[in-house]
Amino acid sequence: MEIIELEKELIEKNKWLFAKLTEQRSLIETASQSEYSYRVALASKMMELRAEGYPVTIMSDLSRGDKNIAKLKLDRDIAAGIADACKGAIRAIQTSMSGIQSLISAYKAEMILK
Repeated sequence: MEIIELEKELIEKNKWLFAKLTEQRSLIETASQSEYSYRVALASKMMELRAEGYPVTIMSDLSRGDKNIAKLKLDRDIAAGIADACKGAIRAIQTSMSGIQSLISAYKAEMILK
């Protein structure tokens, strides 16, 4: 590859990086909102069970076994997983960019030596 092609590829990776960073913000907001919804619903369910006189020792299991609470937890876990995957993609792009920058530096150093 020539240096111009490498620089073009670096610019393209930079565009991807900014797109992923923008996407990451949205995904983190979604994951945070999912966490909030899950925790509020779980606390509400536990208070409901406590008011109904269920023993404290089984309230946690009963609350988490509720279909609505379980669905909220599933949504939370999926949102967190997607946000983590985006974070991994950002790291991969950054690593690729670093490799390209190293190649560009090597080409420039080689040109100076010639």
